[in-house]
Amino acid sequence: MPRRDLYQMDVVGRVLCVKLKNIWTKGIVKQVHHEVQVLVKDIQHEPWAAYVDIRDWIMPTMEALEGFQRIYDWCAENNQTHEATVCRFDTQKHIIGDVSSYEPEFHFFTQRSADAAQWLTQHGFEFDLPSSYK
Repeated sequence: MPRRDLYQMDVVGRVLCVKLKNIWTKGIVKQVHHEVQVLVKDIQHEPWAAYVDIRDWIMPTMEALEGFQRIYDWCAENNQTHEATVCRFDTQKHIIGDVSSYEPEFHFFTQRSADAAQWLTQHGFEFDLPSSYK
């Protein structure tokens, strides 16, 4: 069962939109990993992207970081080619940068949701960002 107080996820076109909130435990990371696999099953046969909003996310607990890494690894192995991350603090950017394996030209960091959506569109991922992510 999704935990709206901790995350929101939707697929729009070939973009997985994710909004992270609060502190994630190992159990939440495991649940999110499973949900990501279910949500992208219809688009993972071709290149897809992620829009990730971490402005309201504090971070995972230390024991959850390994599972967080597994989510990124699975996504990369299953055709996620681009990610636009909306963050508030440099610390958030460093956490995501450390666990993602994307080269800088495939991973965009910004503080504005409109910039992230525009960057994904410029890279061939046509979608309308749901209002709940703006």
